[in-house]
Amino acid sequence: MLALRYRKSVPRYLLMRAGAKRVKGLDTSRLSPLQLEEVAEPKLPTPDWVRVRPLLSGICGSDLGTLSAESSPYFSPITSPPFVMGHEILGEVVEGNSGFSAGERVVVEPALGCAVRGIEPPCVYCASGRYALCVNVAKGDISPGIQTGFCGDTGGGWSEGTLVAHSSQLHRVPDEVPEEAAVAIEPLACAVHAALKVDPGPEETTVVIGAGSVGLFVVAALRQLTEAGRIICVAKHERQREEALRLGADEVVHPKETYGELTKALGADVYTPELGKPVVMGGAEKVFECVGVQGTIEDATRLCAPGGEVALVGMPGARSCLDLTALWHKEIGLAGAYAYGVEEYRGEKVKSFELAMRIAPEIKLDRLVGPRFGLRQYREAIAAARSSGANGHVKVVFDFRAVGRQPLAASQGL
Repeated sequence: MLALRYRKSVPRYLLMRAGAKRVKGLDTSRLSPLQLEEVAEPKLPTPDWVRVRPLLSGICGSDLGTLSAESSPYFSPITSPPFVMGHEILGEVVEGNSGFSAGERVVVEPALGCAVRGIEPPCVYCASGRYALCVNVAKGDISPGIQTGFCGDTGGGWSEGTLVAHSSQLHRVPDEVPEEAAVAIEPLACAVHAALKVDPGPEETTVVIGAGSVGLFVVAALRQLTEAGRIICVAKHERQREEALRLGADEVVHPKETYGELTKALGADVYTPELGKPVVMGGAEKVFECVGVQGTIEDATRLCAPGGEVALVGMPGARSCLDLTALWHKEIGLAGAYAYGVEEYRGEKVKSFELAMRIAPEIKLDRLVGPRFGLRQYREAIAAARSSGANGHVKVVFDFRAVGRQPLAASQGL
């Protein structure tokens, strides 16, 4: 089958991280860890697994960080390259099994915890419904990998063939959820988890920093699933501004106005130190950082009110030298909000994915998906994803719904 496979190479990683891809005249395809190849379809590890053909698969910020070597090497020992990338997946069941029938549309929940790996008894995190935090991601029936799309045995969504998924990973897509919405359920589920983890109250002000897909989905989840009062979103581009307001933000400010219009809106006092960013006295009770870069992480701590809470939703990059004096001085709680699990919602326990599926039609999630590319257009697709905000895109995807499979003679680099 034709697929986009990530091959680990330390020299390539170091060159990409050093910025070699921006050197004029350099053949970046020879440095890229991503290759378009003919690969064997993955085997079903046990009878509890199901074969799925991708229909649509999204390009995530974590995928881009992996390809450009901007992500932390933290995950390297708990992945198993070479692997087919792609963890945001709408698919169709090919081989029915474990209660699923051929032809059913499903969304893949990519976390590879104890149940998926056949590990009994499960770790304490899987047992409590926090399976994205599983400590056994390098053990069990399959090779290491925190998620589908980072594991050599499962396959991934960037493929014209099939992948394999444990039956516990599959969610049937209701008729009222369009396919273009279903492919974005995974990142929306991440936002659902973050929103419910922090759970702002009606009297609190919440700031969402960043209005890419993560930030916009957080705004939507806050407005749909919590009692959040005032929501202010920091958005750089016009389409992001429009969507943030549509999805439930009360106000939107430009990043250039972080220590101007935004701090005024928060009723905070701003002081200028001899060096570094402004000092903010006051701020928002809750802050969601949805970019994952050094500058905005530091902004989040400075914009947070004393005793408030900052949630890191965007995946942090590898390079970081933060001034966390504001965190210490204002006794701010700083916590990660990673992936999804089983949530406490209105007195019941519900999976993040199920809640995301519920609100997808309400927020018209399909409006945020596109443009769509074929697998052979992967260079254009990844370029579009990298510049999505500036070009008015939110979620760029691969579309395999009308695939003409043709064998590839030789591998091609990005």
